[in-house]
Amino acid sequence: MSFHPMTFSLILACALTGISPVLAQTEPPPRENFNPFGVDNPVLQRARNWARQAAERANGGLSRYRAEASMFGPASQSPYVDNGDGTFTFRFLGGAPAEPPTIESIVTVNPDPSNPMIRIDYNGPIQLAAPPPQPLPEVPPPSNMGSF
Repeated sequence: MSFHPMTFSLILACALTGISPVLAQTEPPPRENFNPFGVDNPVLQRARNWARQAAERANGGLSRYRAEASMFGPASQSPYVDNGDGTFTFRFLGGAPAEPPTIESIVTVNPDPSNPMIRIDYNGPIQLAAPPPQPLPEVPPPSNMGSF
């Protein structure tokens, strides 16, 4: 049996450098980590993207407006409510690029391609909910106060 010089050199190089063939994984991943949607739910992801894009258009485009970071990462981590009827409502902040947010957007989306719907429910200044009134603590008068 004769070896071609190139084949012999390749075998010798592998033996000297310790390179060994890579073995394929033979067992499937555990079922408890199984996600039928892969990385993220594609329906929720479509809804989230449509909501963000609607706010971008309503606020002058990407050169004038950026939504908060949660509207870009995994859709399951975005600020949404599943309305139970196939629609999702997103409530998020945004504003001028690289500036603190100044705009709050509330957008309801039906991501079903056969019946798509995007409705901007609110797009304006951030609505701050007033905290409930707190009773003022009683403060005793200073001890150095004389009588009147």
